[in-house]
Amino acid sequence: MKIGVDVVEVERFYEIGDNFIKRVYTEEEKKYLQKFNNQAERLAGFFCAKEAFLKALDKNIDGVSLSEIEVSHEENGQPKIKLYGEVKKMFKEINEKEILVSISHSQKTAVAMVLLK
Repeated sequence: MKIGVDVVEVERFYEIGDNFIKRVYTEEEKKYLQKFNNQAERLAGFFCAKEAFLKALDKNIDGVSLSEIEVSHEENGQPKIKLYGEVKKMFKEINEKEILVSISHSQKTAVAMVLLK
């Protein structure tokens, strides 16, 4: 079992550019975020979840693309993580079977915790 946590200031996500969004977020994440007027809180929360996952993975992540980690939601609203590419291969190598994620945010701060078990 492994755990990762990340916290960021939401303020940083009010003025991020298109290049950052293209590099970090998947097309599905961008579609989901368009539903909300205040996207910064959710951008920050998704970013935290991706970073928390990488911390839990505890691998050398040089060159890993954050867009290979996708945050979405179950029908009941529970967040979930889907993996692609190199990140998916890394996850399979550690022999954990399940990814649990929790995300919370306010107007000022976003936090995420990931548990691999």
